[in-house]
Amino acid sequence: MSESTKHAEPESHSSDVDPVVPPAEAAAEMRDAAEAIDAVEAAQEAGDTPNPEKTVETKPGPEAVDPVKDMQEQLLRLRADFENFRKRTRREKEEWTVRSLEHICGDLLAVLDSFELGLKNAADLGLAEDILKGFALVQGQLLSILGKYNLTSLDAEKAKFDPNLHEAIAHVPSPDVPAEHVVAMTRRGYKLGERLLRPCQVVVSQGAPAEEVPEEVSTEASPEAGTDEAKTEET
Repeated sequence: MSESTKHAEPESHSSDVDPVVPPAEAAAEMRDAAEAIDAVEAAQEAGDTPNPEKTVETKPGPEAVDPVKDMQEQLLRLRADFENFRKRTRREKEEWTVRSLEHICGDLLAVLDSFELGLKNAADLGLAEDILKGFALVQGQLLSILGKYNLTSLDAEKAKFDPNLHEAIAHVPSPDVPAEHVVAMTRRGYKLGERLLRPCQVVVSQGAPAEEVPEEVSTEASPEAGTDEAKTEET
């Protein structure tokens, strides 16, 4: 085998061996890796978990939107809208309940009026006491049931006239009742809670009637009367 052949064989084997990395470049790579590891550990301690593959931080532009912050804002707006909807629904429900009670109780007032007038007329006619007690019990039971829904009756007898609670249908003079006071109540009034469901119909006193002053008869004779008497004497 020739010398040229001997020198060629080592060159053919050298192509299968990894190239040798210079010491300076290896040291730089090790230093960069150590810095990256230190950065990742520092971020983990601070509570942030950046991507270790990205060594360069990218700051969002002025038009960039944080999806988490945007979702939180949407959640807050949705929560406020739902709270307003719940309050409005509760208020409307209360108004519907009050209006329904007003309609029902208003229709039943005619029944209460009939009971009251019937018992009064029956007592004047002298009907049996047992019958009157039975009707009085039914009337009390009906008032008790309506009282559970805050229905209360108004009594205006001998009370001072109040235009907010009373409806005057007549004014009469009365020596026993002071002026602007109720002489008689012709129809009872009712309140539902704090609302006036129906005012009392009343007759209002004008006070004691004015005394009539008698006309004084003048005793002095008029001049014309004297001339008339003289003429009669001459004749």
